[in-house]
Amino acid sequence: MPLLRPSAHPPRWSRQRAPRLPPHVALRQPADRHVLLPGGDPVKPIAVPADLPGAAVAYAAAGIRVFRVRPDKAPFANCSRCRPPTQQRPNPAYIPHRPEECRCTARTCHGFHAATTDVRLVRRWWAEQPDANIGAPCALNGWAVLDIDPRHGGDQSFAVLEERVGVLPGTVMQATGGGGLHILYRTPNVPLPGTLGPGLDVKHNGYILLAPSVHSSGNRYRWSGDGRFLHPEVRWPAALTPHQRSAA
Repeated sequence: MPLLRPSAHPPRWSRQRAPRLPPHVALRQPADRHVLLPGGDPVKPIAVPADLPGAAVAYAAAGIRVFRVRPDKAPFANCSRCRPPTQQRPNPAYIPHRPEECRCTARTCHGFHAATTDVRLVRRWWAEQPDANIGAPCALNGWAVLDIDPRHGGDQSFAVLEERVGVLPGTVMQATGGGGLHILYRTPNVPLPGTLGPGLDVKHNGYILLAPSVHSSGNRYRWSGDGRFLHPEVRWPAALTPHQRSAA
């Protein structure tokens, strides 16, 4: 199990350190912490550059799989060889293959399946499209993400959830450009629910955008605290697994 490095000062927990977080959030995030891997090597927070190309490279260099995403949060379209034909749109150029067998030079087809930690490839992608947002597949990065969307009642659903299971453990959080919140945990070795209530979804098989991606509103995604990213080391709360919730 990863351990927390002892600190001369006890960790401070404060919602005020998280910029633009919705006021309903009951979670507290440690202001400063250094995580130790089982081998003893510290996982240091990642300073995320303000520009999208620089941030994408920083994530990839830190071992986070990333891929390009359009401004509407959709992956870029497949090339003709990777686009399966439909009844309405025949495609004689299509070559049947699995995403991991794709031979496209740029490897931007197949959505988040193209995500990589290859710094040279990531640098090339964002040199071609410097305004592309940064996507990160949850499962491939070992994340399970609680997605709170107040526009669809996620704040009320989150409050009800914590009344039922208690305050969730503090972890890495990201304010979304749409006014919501991503709460990142390590993936558990159990099935996960797709939703925990209106506006309260669980992201695991899909992907999320990473700061400083730009929402359609013009607002940027931002990590809480001092804006640096830290690999989530807190495991998904057992109280939120389908088995535990059905037994409660």
